[in-house]
Amino acid sequence: MSYASAHTTTESTLDLLDDASLSYFIPFDTEFSIQDALNQSTKKNVEPFSAVERRESLFFDESVDIYLVLKCPRVEEEALRISLRSLVISIEAQIVNGSVPDRENQPPSEVVHAGTIDNSENPSILVTFPGEEDEDGDGEGDNRQYTVAVWKHSVLLSRPRMRLQSPSAVFAAAASLKPSDQSRSDAPRDGYLPSGVATGLNLLESFGNDPAMNGVKPHLSALRVSRVTPITQQTKDLLRPIKSSSKLSLRIYPVAHSRLRFTHLNTTPSTATVLAMLEVDFTPFFECEIILDDISISVVDGIVEDLTSQAGMPLPVSCVAHDHVTFLYRISPAEADVVAKNPIKDLDITISATALLRPDACRPRLSMAWSATVDFTVPVNPGYGTTKQPIQRMHRPSQLSIGGDSATSFTSPSVARPDALPSLEAATSGTEASVPDIGITMTFTGPPPNQKIYPGDEFVWHVFVVNRSLIPSAVPRKLAIVVIPKRRRNESRVIRPPSISRLPESLHGQPQQSKAKSDRNVADAVLDENVVHAMQHNSIVDSAEVVCLSADVRVGPLAPGACHVAELRFLALKEGIVNVEAVRVIDLANNEHVDIRELPMVVVESKSVS
Repeated sequence: MSYASAHTTTESTLDLLDDASLSYFIPFDTEFSIQDALNQSTKKNVEPFSAVERRESLFFDESVDIYLVLKCPRVEEEALRISLRSLVISIEAQIVNGSVPDRENQPPSEVVHAGTIDNSENPSILVTFPGEEDEDGDGEGDNRQYTVAVWKHSVLLSRPRMRLQSPSAVFAAAASLKPSDQSRSDAPRDGYLPSGVATGLNLLESFGNDPAMNGVKPHLSALRVSRVTPITQQTKDLLRPIKSSSKLSLRIYPVAHSRLRFTHLNTTPSTATVLAMLEVDFTPFFECEIILDDISISVVDGIVEDLTSQAGMPLPVSCVAHDHVTFLYRISPAEADVVAKNPIKDLDITISATALLRPDACRPRLSMAWSATVDFTVPVNPGYGTTKQPIQRMHRPSQLSIGGDSATSFTSPSVARPDALPSLEAATSGTEASVPDIGITMTFTGPPPNQKIYPGDEFVWHVFVVNRSLIPSAVPRKLAIVVIPKRRRNESRVIRPPSISRLPESLHGQPQQSKAKSDRNVADAVLDENVVHAMQHNSIVDSAEVVCLSADVRVGPLAPGACHVAELRFLALKEGIVNVEAVRVIDLANNEHVDIRELPMVVVESKSVS
């Protein structure tokens, strides 16, 4: 849209390099009107769009509209559009962390958007007029008229991968002029060298006397094999920049954090149906109302059923800061044979929301979208833990703690192992405890045979842990290694002698039958002298052979295919062949544990008295 002026002279020529300037801003109003904002600036006799209310902060996952304004002197609309054909506008948005006073390096940053405005996007061309006070001829103000071209460009502020620390969104726009068609037409287009230019050296002259050429004289000029600059680089070098405003920096905050968790239904018979829990946690960085408009979950070859809307909580939902909202979905495969072929499917999640900064003016739109995987594998035992068990075992006894071949046996030890002690080689060498389906392999290596260990000395076991998961996208494992000391096997229960605690004084002086009847209502003393003396006299005292100095060893996060080496330090207290009861490996994800009992044995020698 353009407006003519009767008392102004139309310029026939326009030089954008000298006369034009580029500025950009983000208005506060969501439904921003370019014409109304320009008229308001004209009435106040200020720069175009300088009186517009602008955003002071932004949100992650928000799609903001940035307006780019090219201001130039008064010119006809048709002449301006011809000049704009050679204009290139590039815009870049990046997230920059706040600077830390203690660090000398620049704060980290990450580009979240980079785009250009091509010739296909037609700008809105408007003409500004001087204010009424300038038309009186008092000499105050600027009576010049301007022509402005305005572009609207949408930028999605996605979340960066870096760790955020007081982040800011920085926008930078630049305008440049492309070279004219005449300058580009100087280069040869038909592949032939221009006339009047001397030919270069013949690179194939040495092949002229080759009998295999049959008298053919090959010719290749050196001018044709010189270094060629890419056309894009040539065009970039020929771009001439136009004066632009400085970078636009605004604080940016996350509105909500979301996560999706899965669990299998505990039904009989077992099914492949998965219950998904979508949790949306709103941050304290905003003071306005957030409207959750729509949540979309889709899975390939699957059916998604919304359980939250059935429970009387349909969308949209109004939320404020510090709110925590959970949505439930039932996800089931469309066909049974699809699960048998590939039980792992891709899941797409999209959350749309509106922030009511000012309900009648500013309503930013937020959109969060990401992908996840859902496992439709039918659980073997639905009543035991989660579907995807971090530690799988070939045999399931009544207890959780097992250790490969070291499981509890009902065969007499004298029959199963007639030898009193194992061989020395088996005791000192590294022992590998692994189960084919466990996914984790652990190798324990004791001290070398040439190392002499005496009572009071420290020695080390090296634990080599390998995550042998076959799924590259599996969740990294976090393990804890705890040493269980050796327990006393010959401990027997001591028969408690009768208590000799006194009866209440109120019963003294009553008949014997009344005392006997009252003894049933009086409990034995907790610390009776007779009981304590009998238990101490009959107790079996057994000193510890070895003490573990590593109370809790953590391993992880361990990605699939990764390995880790940990150390377990011990203190020898007794001479002879010493050992521990077991080493317990605990999965920190669900607190499931496995006890490894096949461990290296250590020989502690006695110190010779000289």
